[in-house]
Amino acid sequence: MNKRILAYLCLMGTSVALLWHFSNIWIYGSHYIGEPSRIVLSLETVLLVGIFGFGVFMIIKDMEV
Repeated sequence: MNKRILAYLCLMGTSVALLWHFSNIWIYGSHYIGEPSRIVLSLETVLLVGIFGFGVFMIIKDMEV
């Protein structure tokens, strides 16, 4: 159980780091790289929020057992 929670925390940490990066692109227009399309940036942001939500859901699910 502890290894799974650690793995989910690592997944969530990576997701948060990438969300920070993409939030800077949203705010400043570019941050080291610029996305060519707002649609692509939107889809990437939604995907990362989904990954973060999945990590939270799995941790809660593992703690209930």
